[in-house]
Amino acid sequence: MGPVKRGLIALFVVLFVVLGASCGASDPPARPVWDKGLPSAAVMGAVRGLEPARGIIHLHSPYSHDACDGDPRGASGLGPVDEACLADLRQALCTDRIDFAALTDHDDSMADEDFASLFVMRDGDQAVTVDGHQVASRITCGDGHQVLVTVGGENEIMPIMLDGHVAGDIPTRHATYNGDDATAVAAMRAAGATIWIAHSEQRTTAHLAELAPDGIELYNLHANLDPSIRETYLGLPAAGAITAVAEFADTSDLELEPDLALISFLSASGPALDRWNELLAAGHHLAASAGTDAHENALPIVLADDERGDSYRRMMRWFANIALVTDAADPVAIEDAVRRGQSYVAFELFGTPVGFDAAMLGGAAPGGPGALVPDASGLHYDVTVPTIYRLDPSLPAPEIRARILYISAAGVTELASGPGPIVTAPYAGIGAYRAEITIRPRHLGPYLGHVGAAVADQELPWIYGNPTYVVSAP
Repeated sequence: MGPVKRGLIALFVVLFVVLGASCGASDPPARPVWDKGLPSAAVMGAVRGLEPARGIIHLHSPYSHDACDGDPRGASGLGPVDEACLADLRQALCTDRIDFAALTDHDDSMADEDFASLFVMRDGDQAVTVDGHQVASRITCGDGHQVLVTVGGENEIMPIMLDGHVAGDIPTRHATYNGDDATAVAAMRAAGATIWIAHSEQRTTAHLAELAPDGIELYNLHANLDPSIRETYLGLPAAGAITAVAEFADTSDLELEPDLALISFLSASGPALDRWNELLAAGHHLAASAGTDAHENALPIVLADDERGDSYRRMMRWFANIALVTDAADPVAIEDAVRRGQSYVAFELFGTPVGFDAAMLGGAAPGGPGALVPDASGLHYDVTVPTIYRLDPSLPAPEIRARILYISAAGVTELASGPGPIVTAPYAGIGAYRAEITIRPRHLGPYLGHVGAAVADQELPWIYGNPTYVVSAP
């Protein structure tokens, strides 16, 4: 764990102790009970015969050296894993009804282990094999929900959904996982990986183009929180997130829901979105995801809900990557959808979206996220604006708006925007078309206590859709 992260933890500890020291009020507020979990992804609705599968891409287990408050495997770093921390992770996957979890552990200590160990399987889990070798494991939750777990790494490059370790002995593995060039990418692809880049806010467009990944992060929670990254790469006030989120440690305010801490500092990652748009403008077909980057290592203070501030459950409830698949239990179908960008990002902090769709219509067949649509007359891009699953009518109404963006060699153009229920943009030419849904989450005002309803009046990102590509007709 580096000095920046240790300093961040120390500052959070001081703020949470000071602000969380007051006594609690006697009666809870009158409002709908907050749900600490999520519904089945199925409630979002199928589109064009594809089912939604909720996934976490960028997640650390005790096989990362800095997980579990920096002590995941004892003093040696290679001892038995912290079972309590691992149990938190496994239970969170069930509570949040995650369908697929792409583990991305650091080479220390992931590269030191036999590949099968990295699935962190426990009693009752199932090995999932393809062509005779294990590519995933399946957790069956107490309510019958099932979670598909895959193995990957996160260093300079983030290979996800590996089929096995990269080639070589342990020192060679470490060197490969720490690589940051085309040679490392090729070795990871040879091991079955889909290639992703985390923390794209810290990358140049030119280097990303050289690496030619399958996808990049358009948002990373750690980047949005860390003072150094905020100031250096995002152009945001260094301590802005710390100051904002510390308010949620005030246990005297029973109207303040701890799970909403993200709303106090969430902001779009401008540099990451710029890198994505620049690569799309240059003709690259590139998916994007949001990175939870959870380790249970940053906010060990217990909040008013008797749960640590950075619990796996809390962080994975905030947002996810929704893959559109024919079979949510099939690891091959999930990896294919993720690789092609047949997916979208949803910040479920604001509510689970129902009915969202974005597709190029008017051609021989509709083209959703990740699709290649031949250039033709009569095309138009339609966005179905979602509603919030089971929004209680007693709450204030949110304001939801769709934007349609067209990215070509000339840059980014907003073609249309509006509240829906359907927003349509005319065909603008060959290039990438993608949708964004924003929200003013006024329905969360009653859960924000002394932080104030004004926080819920911000326009914030709810959904980022991956692009549909119009290409030259054959």
